[in-house]
Amino acid sequence: MNEPSPVLTLRVSAIRSQNPHGRGGAIFTGIEIDAQGWRTDAITHYVVKASGTLLQATVERGQLWRVTGKPADNTVLVNGYRLTEATIIPDALELLRPSGEHIITLLSEGDAFVGIGYVKAQRLWEHFGQDLYEILDRRDVKRLIEVLSLPMAEKLAEAWSRWGDTFTLQWLQAKGFEVSLGRKVLDYFGRNTSSKIEEDPYRLISFAANWKTVDDLAQGTFAIPPDDPRRLAGAIDEALYAAFDVGDMCLYRNDLKRRLRELLTGLNEEAIEEAIRAGERRGSFIMRNDRFHALGLYLMESTVVETIVPRLKNSEPLICRTELTAFIAAYEAEARTTLSDATFHLNDKQREALLVCNTNSIAVITGGAGTGKTTVLRALFRLCEAAGHAIYPMALSGRAAKRIGEATGHKAQTIAGFLKHFPLEDAPDRAVVVIDEASMVDLPSVYRVMRQLPSGYRIVLVGDPHQLPPVGPGLLLHELVHEQTIPLVELTEVRRYGGSIAKAAAAIRAGRWPDLTGNPGTDIVFLPCAPAQINATVLDVYNEDRSASQILCAIRNSVAGGAKPINTLCQHSLNAQGEELMLWNAEYDQRQTTGFRVGDPVICIKNDWEIDLQNGSLGVILSVASQTPKDDPKRCLGQIQCDDGQVRNLTIDLLPYLELAYAITIHKSQGSAFRRVIVPITRSKLLDRTLLYTAVTRAERQVILVGDMGAARGAVLAPRRSDERHVALRSLLRERLAALSLVKD
Repeated sequence: MNEPSPVLTLRVSAIRSQNPHGRGGAIFTGIEIDAQGWRTDAITHYVVKASGTLLQATVERGQLWRVTGKPADNTVLVNGYRLTEATIIPDALELLRPSGEHIITLLSEGDAFVGIGYVKAQRLWEHFGQDLYEILDRRDVKRLIEVLSLPMAEKLAEAWSRWGDTFTLQWLQAKGFEVSLGRKVLDYFGRNTSSKIEEDPYRLISFAANWKTVDDLAQGTFAIPPDDPRRLAGAIDEALYAAFDVGDMCLYRNDLKRRLRELLTGLNEEAIEEAIRAGERRGSFIMRNDRFHALGLYLMESTVVETIVPRLKNSEPLICRTELTAFIAAYEAEARTTLSDATFHLNDKQREALLVCNTNSIAVITGGAGTGKTTVLRALFRLCEAAGHAIYPMALSGRAAKRIGEATGHKAQTIAGFLKHFPLEDAPDRAVVVIDEASMVDLPSVYRVMRQLPSGYRIVLVGDPHQLPPVGPGLLLHELVHEQTIPLVELTEVRRYGGSIAKAAAAIRAGRWPDLTGNPGTDIVFLPCAPAQINATVLDVYNEDRSASQILCAIRNSVAGGAKPINTLCQHSLNAQGEELMLWNAEYDQRQTTGFRVGDPVICIKNDWEIDLQNGSLGVILSVASQTPKDDPKRCLGQIQCDDGQVRNLTIDLLPYLELAYAITIHKSQGSAFRRVIVPITRSKLLDRTLLYTAVTRAERQVILVGDMGAARGAVLAPRRSDERHVALRSLLRERLAALSLVKD
């Protein structure tokens, strides 16, 4: 007679796969717990392979499941180690308790419940389950102290009476809302969440929910018909904000209708027109010149325009023209001494740039890589100090901001840092705001900056509109350089590089294919090869001069020419014997590799101002230390030699924000310079003229392009991707200037 299968109560600790192989079901890991929610075995963890037939609910971390089935040892290979797991293919499954993720998230992250934290919130749910709602509603401190201290229990009960909304939380969970979306909706609507969403589920689009999720919920849960006016108007919102996600600030009618057809499949043309009318009745957009603007996006561009126009009307010099001439002479004399360069002088365009910044309340300084924009900034900051103006230099990325500080001696910050720390109530009366690398700045970022500025502050934008456009939506510098009313100077004398690199860069910038040689001894080289050969060729070229070289890729994950596979190839080929950086994996009770070795180049992908390390900072792993189960997770795991010359500790907090950097993306390289750059080229929707121009102009001595010459040529000859964005900043600016009779022909 067969023995009955054991029955275990497991708390889900991790999801390995939802819907594996497309057949439904899930694979999850769990720990066995007792009736009080405590772990029964400190070592064993179970892997449950649940079929779609048995599994009637989505598996979430924190849920409790009753699992019937016989565990079997299963050996797996994890990071080179053979581990034995207790695997169950269940005979029966029963969801005992949902995860409670909504109430856990609310209690751990909500401002009203400071002090609870994730661990206490999870313990409350594990201990009380669904009864927690009733306990909180009753303000039952006697029950809460079964988990919390008396002061914390009293504090929670009081906070819940003021803020908590049991019905809404349960409603969100019952309707299947993801926790992140539920939190956004709850923060906005509060106790009215359920009624507001039931009234019009398409309101969720404003909270960044995707169309399919919202549409399925609306039609499935709330039985909204396909041609319901709420659905039609919701599709308008989705179309306009989806365009925003790919860089557009508005849409022409034909583009809008095309997007609506994709969203409202099965509806006829009359329904599409009715959707536009429904959006108009709802006030979803502003229409001007046959362009449709979502209200928020129109507000952004209009606000930027209304910040620029008064500065064009009201300009007064920082110092008079005679004083400026004397200032420049004194600055040049001091720089010749400081730089130990008896020949130093500002060229004519750099002098003109200082004159324009001195004379106007808003100015734009452009120029290609190596044309001396930073030199102008050094002089401008001295000029502002002489005129008694405060200076607020900033850039979008941490690395770009740090570079300004290093080059000028004046501390800069990111745009996010400025917005966070600008002293609104104690701001100086007179100041100059300088945004460097302005070609990278998207409209939402510049909108937030300009909305913050006092009306008397001057603005200087510095950048190269021929480099990569913003990752985010809209355009700023690219639009302003075409408006003759804007005071602008373009620097043209290249000092970083010369010869054939300069000529090739100029040609690419102008949309002409340069004459490139295959001779490895020249300044700029193209080595044609098939896609299957690109990575190996890049490795060979890199290996010829590793210390001077940086590989720059258009794409991260492409098999041919992608930064990730090239990093893997370089590490395996060049540093396979480097000592590994290991971490202790508590789930498997084993050490596991992190993917890093001593000698690997790395890049930081997050700003950490406490240790003065920025997004885009490069370094090399100098040393590693092993980790044991008893180690403090905050301790030093090793050391990194950074590109600013400093040696920094590699901590477990920093580890998730490091990546291998034999190869980095061209986007991450913007604002940096390397002696020798190697650029793999493959056909890609990301490849365009600005990408190649940015890559080529990172080099000080040599550029080596590897791969598909036809793809590179086509990208250079084609229009820039930024020119295809639908934006209205310049047209709005011209309309406003025309109304004031300030437009130049």
